[in-house]
Amino acid sequence: MGNLFKCEFKRLTKSVFFWIITGFSVVWPILTAVFYRAILTLTFTENGIGFEDVALPKEVIMYMTWMIAVSFITELPKFSALFTCLHLGREYSDGIVRNKVIAGHSRTKIYLVYSLTILAANAFFCVVYIFSAIFGLWISGLGVNLNGGEMFIRLGVGIVVFLSMVTIFSTLALIFRRRALPIILSIIIAMIASTSALVIGYFNMPSKAVNDYIEMRSERYEEMVDHGLISQKTANDLEEKYDRDHYLGLGWKIFHPVYVITPMGFESDYQAATTGVLFGADLEYTDEIDFSDNFVSNSYEDMSMFEHKDFKRVKSMHMSYSELNLIYLAKSFFYILLIGGWGLFIFRKKNLF
Repeated sequence: MGNLFKCEFKRLTKSVFFWIITGFSVVWPILTAVFYRAILTLTFTENGIGFEDVALPKEVIMYMTWMIAVSFITELPKFSALFTCLHLGREYSDGIVRNKVIAGHSRTKIYLVYSLTILAANAFFCVVYIFSAIFGLWISGLGVNLNGGEMFIRLGVGIVVFLSMVTIFSTLALIFRRRALPIILSIIIAMIASTSALVIGYFNMPSKAVNDYIEMRSERYEEMVDHGLISQKTANDLEEKYDRDHYLGLGWKIFHPVYVITPMGFESDYQAATTGVLFGADLEYTDEIDFSDNFVSNSYEDMSMFEHKDFKRVKSMHMSYSELNLIYLAKSFFYILLIGGWGLFIFRKKNLF
């Protein structure tokens, strides 16, 4: 098996497309950092266009570091799909897979070597992208803030999530002998993955948080009725209007199960959309997801008048990233093994000759 690995890694180093993607992983994040440097400091004066000195708060620098470094998860999939399918597809067209079987190598070993090599190559792209982003932020003058190194943990989780998608590409490339079909399927998956993840991540609200909110709100209504602030009829009408289905509607019922059982939703949960600065996202790298934001903004409409401090000790309203990291790692590894195992089963049965 060691010889198979040596052969595959040697092929990688000779692959032109491998080095093209590596080059993209170096250049693009640097250009992105320079672009944001220009956007954030661009000024118009009597003498023309100019740039102000950078004096961003450390919280904003931390957010910028994260946003640009983690953008590999949205920028690399389409390149990964092409590289994976072309690289592995060539093994069939050149008859290399058949020759390896004839030479006495088991199909299981061949499949594992191909899959692990592709995962290693794509992990390499991600690492190069991340460190190029850090370098770009440094040379652009924006500055770098990695939150004491904690950010590398979240970036590592992002790499594993990305590799769960790469497993789909490599599996498709290995179970279909023709290049065209896996390329088309993989590119379609890559193109819709980011948008789908953002949509699915929008429905990340735990049902327990809604139940706790409704329970707290009912107690608040009782207090308001006792103090004569609202009538019992008003309280009942509000309870009926803003019931559980108001917060957990049809979209939640459809997409939340997908969110729970798959790694989709990473882009939303981890604020991995690179357009955040341009479209007014909160420039904050937080320690947790605070679901109470949804209820505080709604509390003026349902007259409960809650504030964030009211939910501070409600566990269901908060999800720390240390816990979320473990959840995404578990789901990603599960799908890597599931999809990879399914591909191995088919690869062992298919006609390679």
